[in-house]
Amino acid sequence: MPTDNQVLMNAEQRQPVLVQHFKNVIQKNELAHAYLFAGPNGSGKEELAMWIAMRLFCINLQDGQPCGTCEECLRISQHEHPDVLIVEPDGNSIKVDQVRLLKSEFTKSGVEGNKKVFIIAGAETMTASAANSLLKFLEEPSGNITALLLTTNPNLLLPTVISRTQEMEMQPLAAAELQAQFKAAGVGDHLLALTGRLTNSPDQATEWLVDDWLGHAATSVWQWESQLLKPDMSAFVTAGTTLVPLAKDRPHQRIVLDIILAGLRDMLLENVDQEKFTLSFPSHRKELQSLTQRYSKKQLVSVTDLGLQSKQLLERNVSFQNVVESLTLKAFDILASH
Repeated sequence: MPTDNQVLMNAEQRQPVLVQHFKNVIQKNELAHAYLFAGPNGSGKEELAMWIAMRLFCINLQDGQPCGTCEECLRISQHEHPDVLIVEPDGNSIKVDQVRLLKSEFTKSGVEGNKKVFIIAGAETMTASAANSLLKFLEEPSGNITALLLTTNPNLLLPTVISRTQEMEMQPLAAAELQAQFKAAGVGDHLLALTGRLTNSPDQATEWLVDDWLGHAATSVWQWESQLLKPDMSAFVTAGTTLVPLAKDRPHQRIVLDIILAGLRDMLLENVDQEKFTLSFPSHRKELQSLTQRYSKKQLVSVTDLGLQSKQLLERNVSFQNVVESLTLKAFDILASH
């Protein structure tokens, strides 16, 4: 959880629509007793939760905004406010004892007032017993209490928990903000555009940087695509000897296919409208221009469609090797027919 007054600026930058929404809701005294904030790491859900807590307790509001500098705001940002309780995973999960402690706090009056706020970060990591223990409060809220559950994956939460909250999906980050986060995570300039097409989570991008996996994947996909466009049947060898080893498990297989689709998108758009889009592989623009000139729009659309169909095949449990080799052969037939 963020711990300094930068949270206010980050909340405004990352989730301006939701900040304005909650400003209006709180001003009208219409705040619900429980919310579920769903969004990837870096989307601003933690900052939004802290903004709400500060807004409820700030003693020096400025045009509906918490000041960030009064004693109440400072204690909240430093996780020292007695009426703002934050629960985070203990190890890999939130355990039932943590929720029991939380429930015991629910039954008490506010230490310094009549309001209490509970923030449950990483709510998807709650054990089944912890989630079931939380349900009673969500079913029968008492007093002036607001619960804010934060999750990167609501599909991992019990449906009964979700049904007792108001779910708020984090708005996608502005491109400039997302790129700044990717840079801070260590993504090189040459991979920024591609990374932005693959994810809006800096944490996920950081995982792909281990051993330069993303760099190797991007290089390998471009090698395969350029061979395909020549057309050169060595693309089939590249698919089996280079792409397959990169796709070591299902998550990596999906990402390799997403990188392939990003390359096919470049191929199609370069042929259709050369200057009005951002390439996923910007360093290869000149070569791509040369390679795509020989093909019709119909051919390139057909190859792109094959890429989309490949993702569907993977989700039907067709092996990744069969998927990329079949894609290569079918795409080669289309491109070699001109």
